[in-house]
Amino acid sequence: MPTPTSPSNVVDAIGTAEVILCLGSGGVGKTTTAAALAIALAGQGERVVVLTIDPARRLADALGQAGGLSNEPQLVGEGWRQPNAGESVPDTSGAVWATMLDPTETLTAIVESEVSDPATAKRILSNRLFTNLTTSLSGTNEYMATERLFQLVLDDRFDRVIVDTPPSRHAIDFLDSPGRLSRFVNHRLYRSVFAPKSGFLKTLSVGSQRLLGLLGRLVGSDLVDDVVSFFSDFDGLDEGFERRATTISDLLSSDRSAYVLITSPRSEPINEAQWILENLNQRSLDAHAIIVNRALPINVETGSSRARGDGPSSLGGEPSSKDPLAANFAQLSILADHQATLVKSLTGSFVTVLPEQDEPVTDLPGLAHLASTLTTSNKPS
Repeated sequence: MPTPTSPSNVVDAIGTAEVILCLGSGGVGKTTTAAALAIALAGQGERVVVLTIDPARRLADALGQAGGLSNEPQLVGEGWRQPNAGESVPDTSGAVWATMLDPTETLTAIVESEVSDPATAKRILSNRLFTNLTTSLSGTNEYMATERLFQLVLDDRFDRVIVDTPPSRHAIDFLDSPGRLSRFVNHRLYRSVFAPKSGFLKTLSVGSQRLLGLLGRLVGSDLVDDVVSFFSDFDGLDEGFERRATTISDLLSSDRSAYVLITSPRSEPINEAQWILENLNQRSLDAHAIIVNRALPINVETGSSRARGDGPSSLGGEPSSKDPLAANFAQLSILADHQATLVKSLTGSFVTVLPEQDEPVTDLPGLAHLASTLTTSNKPS
């Protein structure tokens, strides 16, 4: 839930949450904002890791990681402080790591930690059914992302974990994936047919062996052998998955997690933002902060650029079709008013508006500048 006192900036709004989930539609600066938020927190002496689920190189590029990112967190910089978040200061403890989800590596680590016998773990990981399930099953990536998040939360190197979630609807899949796994493992069909301890494949009667023989003739005996072997070796592993899925669900719905919604002042991203807010509410969750990126320089007191005293009158007269500069300004003022109206439709959370940057944020100095804006008040009235 949002912090009870009225926050003055984004960092205040997320409070002391260990997990910060950045949500939003594509193209609104979600990845960049997640990285800047990490730098802002590091500037306060915290050790922060950013997990991106997007295989694109945006996070790596912004953080100056020319070689890209991997499943293992890479130290991007340490000794950062505000207001010069890009300046290294030896006597401060703040640091930023970055990592990109590798579902296969994450799942391998889970199996190896849950299965005590190395030979059994190797057999599971090399099983064709297991490989197909983990590479083609819908929602696997989203669930592996929650597992990786959980691993990072348990890692003593980090005070906070920031998650750069997939765009919009995939982010909701991310939130729902632990619950879906729990329902699957507890489903009657799984329990009666596949469950290692009690299912059909555990106790093979004469009749079931005949059925498997028939299946073998239809789909190939090797595939049947893979199925029987997999679910036999899976004994106990399903309970581990269910246990962690429940723990992750509890973490994501507790005050240990904060949600930051990122959007831009345009109709489509705002509509997506509203959709995300509605889905959070359906899950009894709230956005702790809403960041509106790339806005025109709207006057926060009036919601209009026209009221700042730098309008057409300061250019020497009222708008005129013969005065292209004044006409252009008038059009921008109308657009700024429209953006302000869209921003005001976002209610129920702390909202901050960040103006369009002069240059795209593509490096550490740019991220440091953006980080400083997250610790200052940019609230619309």
